Amino acid sequence: MRIHNPRYERLDRDAVRTLQTERLGDVLAAAMATNPFYREHWRRAGADVSRVDSLEALAALVPTVEKADFLADQREHPPWGERLAHAVSLREPLQIYTTSGTSGQGVEVHAQTPRELASMIEMYGYMFRWAGLEPGDLALLTLPLTMLGGGRIEWEGAVGYGLTVLPAGSYDAARKLDLLRQFRPKALYGSTSYFGHLAAVADTQPPCDSIEVLLTGLEGVGFSYLENLAASWQAPVADRFGCTQLRSDFMFTCEHGIGSAARPGLLHNLDPFMITEVIDPETGRHVADGEFGELVVTSLYHLDNPVVRCRLRDGGIWHDAGYCPCGRPFGGVEVASVTRTDDVHKVKGVLVFPQAVDDLVFSFTEVDEYEVVLTSDARLADILTLRVMTHAAAPEGFPEAVAQALHRKIGIHGEVVVAADVPRSTYKARRWRDERER
Repeated sequence: MRIHNPRYERLDRDAVRTLQTERLGDVLAAAMATNPFYREHWRRAGADVSRVDSLEALAALVPTVEKADFLADQREHPPWGERLAHAVSLREPLQIYTTSGTSGQGVEVHAQTPRELASMIEMYGYMFRWAGLEPGDLALLTLPLTMLGGGRIEWEGAVGYGLTVLPAGSYDAARKLDLLRQFRPKALYGSTSYFGHLAAVADTQPPCDSIEVLLTGLEGVGFSYLENLAASWQAPVADRFGCTQLRSDFMFTCEHGIGSAARPGLLHNLDPFMITEVIDPETGRHVADGEFGELVVTSLYHLDNPVVRCRLRDGGIWHDAGYCPCGRPFGGVEVASVTRTDDVHKVKGVLVFPQAVDDLVFSFTEVDEYEVVLTSDARLADILTLRVMTHAAAPEGFPEAVAQALHRKIGIHGEVVVAADVPRSTYKARRWRDERER
């Protein structure tokens, strides 16, 4: 095993829960003392957080927060909102991160203080160690360094662990490939779909034979896509999950990697740092092992900028700690099961999760990239067109085979068109265009 911190990785499960409960008490006390946003949020809900003495009590007594609450706070108390007022008052250098705003609701502002940043860096040590990287190893980061959390958070984590990082995110694909071949890094680090783009436009396979691990993340993809990446780069995949609201990634695959399609691996939640609930949104109760639910997260180290029961609108399949053969005492979410719970399209009366289509389409090894275009006919009936770009000339009968598989998988008939050019993303993939009239 690649152990990063035996103090935590060799605890028994009861000890982990005790540690979480103790740290939760500190977080709630700090929020009540210093954070007017949370105090008022809890007051309006009639929540007495002093009664929270267990993880079960947290879920039962404390209301969730989410994007809409953060945006309202920023509008009423610009530019930071009351939830960041204490951190600003400390007169310490703050790391300020924004969300991308792609949901259409607005751009959130989040921050962390130096002591919170130190804990974030400590968490990243688990990912890098489990992925087989050591301080001094060289990694190329494909994400740009901007105000967005994605990019700067990864940079801080890698440099803090001791990696030498090539910040190549602002260069085009051709320049990134040149840098890979010039400096021959051990790891490629960035967003999952962009690694597929680099492999597709490279003139050699693998694009760079020095790469020993692909550090994927930033977006949910199907298992087929991860398998294709590993084959294209001839390197194993180490996946991660996080969010700007937490200012970090906090779930990582261990040395067992992504597993297999028959038994996907586990994104281990770092329980000493984070409480991750995976709940049934109808009942609010934690789902059972192997069930899909919505992620609600509480940071156990953000004492200056608390994050308590934040509803991410991401969902995944929960597994208890015993699921992974590594034996670590951390539960988590199944690899390639994470998807946006609010990113669902109703097509011809059927609810379609984009990740289901993603997994199906990339199970065809001929596929390079694709997009789904939704339009309406004269009667305003739904039309689904799947535009697929292939690595080479598509074999005879390919569109029909994909269309039949699509119908079997989601119960919808759609037209499959082989296209010469399908848009790619340099950050997170956006593969659906809804152009329906209604």
